[in-house]
Order: sequence, then C-alpha cells, then structure tokens
Amino acid sequence: MSRLPVFATLLAAFLLAPASLAQIRAVEAFPGIRFDFPVEVAVAPGQPERLYVVEKGEGSTSPEAPSRILSIAPGETEPTVFLDLTDVAWPGAEAGLLGLAFHPDYASNGRFFVYYGARGVQRTVLAEYRRSARDPLVADPDDPVVLLEVEQPLTIHNGGKIKFGPDGFLYVAYGDGRGPGDVDGNGQNLATLLGSLVRIDVDGTTGSLPYRIPADNPFLDVSGARPEIYARGFRSPWKFTFDAETGDLWLGDVGETDWEEINVVEAGGNYGWGEMEGFQCFVDDCDPDKYDLPLYAYPHTAETTGGLSITGGFVYRGTALAGLQGRYLFADFVFPRLWALLDDASGADVILNTVPNIASINADASGEVLLTSFTEGKIYKVVQGPLANGPGATDAAPTLALRGANPVRSRARLAIGAAAGTSVRVTAFDARGRELAVVYDGAVSAGDLEVELDASGFAPGAVFVRLDAASGRVVLPLTVVR
Repeated sequence: MSRLPVFATLLAAFLLAPASLAQIRAVEAFPGIRFDFPVEVAVAPGQPERLYVVEKGEGSTSPEAPSRILSIAPGETEPTVFLDLTDVAWPGAEAGLLGLAFHPDYASNGRFFVYYGARGVQRTVLAEYRRSARDPLVADPDDPVVLLEVEQPLTIHNGGKIKFGPDGFLYVAYGDGRGPGDVDGNGQNLATLLGSLVRIDVDGTTGSLPYRIPADNPFLDVSGARPEIYARGFRSPWKFTFDAETGDLWLGDVGETDWEEINVVEAGGNYGWGEMEGFQCFVDDCDPDKYDLPLYAYPHTAETTGGLSITGGFVYRGTALAGLQGRYLFADFVFPRLWALLDDASGADVILNTVPNIASINADASGEVLLTSFTEGKIYKVVQGPLANGPGATDAAPTLALRGANPVRSRARLAIGAAAGTSVRVTAFDARGRELAVVYDGAVSAGDLEVELDASGFAPGAVFVRLDAASGRVVLPLTVVR
C-alpha cells in the first residue's frame, strides 16, 4: 500500500524519539475521595474552581454502582450529587452515563446535556436538563428534553463524548455499535448516526426536531444521509476535544486488531472504518486514497511504543508543565501510559506511567491536566516534579498482557514484562475493587514471565488484573463469561 513507507518512517521516528521533557508526576486532586467508575470531568461556565465528575455506573457489581454526576471544589471533604440517573441509565458493558456538556451560557441559562445508555430498549440517549432554580449545585431531575435516541446493536462502541465547539454547536460521538469488523457497515453508512460525529444546534428547532441542523453541515443536502452528521468512519471514538487556541478538533478512535489512531477531524471527513484501521486496509479491497488518514497511529503491543485502547486527550495550553505547550496529550486505557505527541506527529514521548486505566484526560479552568482512573476511582492532577519512581522510571515500566482471547471462560495466560530481578505482585479484583486472587507474587528472573490466571471460581462480569512493582503499576481489564 502506498502509505506504508510513510508510516514506517513515522514509526521509526517514534521509536527513536528522545524523552527530553522535564519529569512530571500525578497527584490526587482530592485525596481520600473515591468515585465509582469515573469517565469524564467537566468545568461549568461561571464555576471555575468546581469540577463535575461523571460516574458511569457498573452493572456487574452487587449492588449496582450508580450512574451519577457529582461536583466537588477544593476544600470540600465530600462531593455533592448534582444529578442521579441510575434509574434511567443502564450501566452494563460500555453503556451507562458517558457524557456531560454544559451550555456555553450555563451561568445564565442553567442548561446542560448528558449522554447515556438507557434501560429498556437498547439505545443511547442525548438529553437536556436544567440547573435547579432553588440550589445552583443541584440539577432539576424532572422534565428532561430528549434530543436524540439511537438504537444500539450492542452495548459496546457506543461513543458518549459530547462537547460544545467554538462555533457554539453541540458535537456528539457515536461508535459503530458493533463487535468485530463493523459487520453492519455503519462506519460508511450515512443513513445512520452510528460510526459518526454529529453536530447540532441546541438553540433552535428544525420542523419537529428539538434541535436545529446547522446550515453548513456537510451532508445536509445528500439524499438519504442523516443531516446531523459532521464526519464519519469511526469505530469507537473515545474522547474528542477542541484546541483552545486554534479550534482544531482532535479525536481518539479505538482500533480493533492492530492500530489505535488520532484524527484531526474536518467537516465531511471520512476516517475509514470499517475499511481502514490506522494507516492500513482492514479489508482486502479498500482504497486508502478514498479516506482521510489519521494524523498518528500506534500499534497494538505491550511495548512502551504501543498499547491496546486509546483515550483521546487535548492540546495542552496550560502553563504549569514545561515543554508541553501546544502538544497533544493522549493515553492508553489498558497500559498506564500518558503520551505527548511530538509537534510534527513523528512520534510521542511517554511522560507518565503511574496512573492505571485512564478513562479521560481533561483540562481544568486553567488548562491544566486532569486524569480519571476508572478502576481506582480517583481524579489526578498532573504537576511538574520528579517521578515518584525516580529518574528513568518510564523506561522501566512493567507490562501485563493477555495471551489469548478476551472474554475469558476459565483459565488465561498472562505475560509479565519487567526488568530482570524485579519483584512484582499480580492480583485479580472484581469491579468493586474486592480482591479475588493473588495470581503471582515474586521476582521476574529473566525479564519476562508467563503465569496462569484461574478464573473458574470468579462470577461472570468485569475482572481487573493489577500488576504492582516499584517501577509502576499496570491494570488489565478482562471479562469473565460462562
């Protein structure tokens, strides 16, 4: 394929990129406070010090973890429940409460929007709520306005990020809603919102629709196309944002077999799924010249050059982290890696490796970096300072990978990677953080080791296998089925 030599050059540059950044570390933004499966942090206009944390919920726990929005400000010892959607949001698999966006004029009009996987008929819902007239720290749970309901084939690849752009319109990310291979062809089908990025105007209406279609939406006049679509060809977009300085739209799309990708999205763009994955054809008869290729892609590997599930971030415009200004920050959910993309997109520096299962990378009101750890339930702030594990810790980060298929039925082989002589402890936990088993506790003598996880006694559902070592921590999410 004609684009492969170009990507080979980019990958080589990535492998050789120097880690020249001043060291940074992550500190708990709210020590001692644990959230239930956080997936997003937002700042409301007019409340720069207060953070709103989206708790996804989790259906495999007993009792079921709630789907809520909590708010907290510095100095507060516990969060306030802003809105509880546990009764309407079904939190199984990748569903639950996923997105929150405050209207740009929230300080005066109190309007905000949520995105969740609903109970009952399998679907995702985009709805508008309002702030309570009696208490500015609480939402009015009554009489929401449902803007969009989209039936979902499965409760995976549901997207969920919602955000207002600099143009004042609301953008909504939808995944293909399917398992392997986009078998329904949603990514290339303009007749469905699945596999697309949507743009609507929530300050007006169009006919019977409770929103207006922007006049310059690219598919407005295309026969059979959903006019809400702004761009298409996405598999499982997990987080997008707008550059605070340029307005560019950056999106991370989770790959299937080989590549995770970063796209700079433009109106009318087609980003290739399910015919392309990263820079490569996913099917035999694809033509790469038909699609908008990603700005950057990293491979599926346990090495520090790759990962398994991208968490899209944002272009850093803060002041606290020297050397990061203007660079796009992104992470991997499976491996504890936070990267900063090089200015020319020829590679990326690993700048942090201590926070497991990063579900979102958000900016606070000052543009500084906040990380949510899905399994730890913590919000971290990234600050300047020496790494907790000492100089060079990112180079010695341990790895943990599954050898075989996920979901797991009874037994699974796990590959541990660490410097020879490193002492590691590998433990399995359920979705509530309760210890299920110690898989391995000892030294890695030869630099790598395979161990067996016996999951035959585990209840079906989410299981997290955590590796702890002096050089870092890795959390590997698994699903146990019978």
